[in-house]
Amino acid sequence: MYRLCFIVICMFTLLSAKTVYGEEIVVHKHLQQAIDGANDGDVLIIKQGVYKGPITIDKSIRLIAEPGVVIDGEGSEYVVAIRASHVHVEGMTIRQSGYGKGAGVFVKESSHVTLKNVRIEDTHYGIYVENGMNINIVNNVIQGRDVHFAQRGNGIHLLKTKHVAIRDNHISRVQDGIYLDWAKQTVIKKNEITASRYAIHLMYAEGGIAKENVMIENINGIMMMMSKQFTIERNTIAKQLDYRGYGVLIYDSEHVVMRNNTLRHNNTALSLQNARQCEIRANEFINNYRALHSLYENKDAIVVENQFLGNMEDALIQGAPIVFNYGEKGNYWDTYRFYDWNDDGIGDAPHRIRSMYSRLLQRWPSVQFYFQSPALALLDTTESFFTQAQAQGEDPFPLMDIPDRQNERKKWSWKLLMFGTILLLSSLTMLEYGRRTMK
Repeated sequence: MYRLCFIVICMFTLLSAKTVYGEEIVVHKHLQQAIDGANDGDVLIIKQGVYKGPITIDKSIRLIAEPGVVIDGEGSEYVVAIRASHVHVEGMTIRQSGYGKGAGVFVKESSHVTLKNVRIEDTHYGIYVENGMNINIVNNVIQGRDVHFAQRGNGIHLLKTKHVAIRDNHISRVQDGIYLDWAKQTVIKKNEITASRYAIHLMYAEGGIAKENVMIENINGIMMMMSKQFTIERNTIAKQLDYRGYGVLIYDSEHVVMRNNTLRHNNTALSLQNARQCEIRANEFINNYRALHSLYENKDAIVVENQFLGNMEDALIQGAPIVFNYGEKGNYWDTYRFYDWNDDGIGDAPHRIRSMYSRLLQRWPSVQFYFQSPALALLDTTESFFTQAQAQGEDPFPLMDIPDRQNERKKWSWKLLMFGTILLLSSLTMLEYGRRTMK
């Protein structure tokens, strides 16, 4: 009986919902009047045209724009303000907010809001969410102003939010691409962020994940400060080449897991500064000026099963030692020069982090021109025998090969062993047959 009543109520609600069509005009009052005259649950289909902002949505409605819809704030503080829950905005271009706290879309004290397929341009902040919950920001394009980043706002700014999903957005030319301030349980997935100061900036963030994002040509890729219980996974972080630039900087944060990321062509790929209970596992550090920088005391931080390939400097340890293993396996270092006599995939001698080269590089940057030269190889070999006490750190169980390649080689080893065994048995059988035939 209750189920039947529920179905009847839902059908009545759907049948009684009305659709308001915006007229093809450039005057803002018609769109705002349509919103003011709508009821909760209504769907507003906005026809092509340029509409004057600001627009305030204070009801639970859906705004669906046809191609060619533009809402122009003409310098007002915000262009679209959402002050209700259960709001859906889709398909329009939003442009020209004011400076200061100006935003393309401003969401305050709302829940269950979706912003989808929206293009935001020439605004200070792109999307600003304050005290929001269950917000979806999906497949939007946010492009800031062509000014110095200090004069720009953030692409997506979250303040005191919970359960926000930020997916498949393209963000460029902003101060910080995605900024979290006291945000909890945030999912940041498959976004592309370029030409910003920090692609992702976490301040006092708690819980959440940054996954499968692409961050290229920013000053910093991910800047994490005073945050906890966050996962950084399967991101591509490349070309943060500013002299202040980091691929990832984890400062005064705890319980962070960073795994399966690719950090390529950065000034410093990863910097740990008072990072506590952090796990850095199975990442690729490729062709960076410096792959890892450890500063201060990084208590209970572990760096394991990573690949260090083609970096000018693998690691600079300034402070407490870093743990480069978990008791069985360490990391793969392309600068490791020893052997694996028992063929267990682990080097027979520890890998000592360069100390002499790091010191020379800090004092005379021009030493970088000797990277991968015979002179530097001779220095590394000599240091490994005579300067153990000066090593900045060591990996006691260095991997002899890249983990995936190592597993593939093991498969081929078994195949070759089986093939060799069959070939040997066949040869012995033929030899025995020939011996008996000759008798």
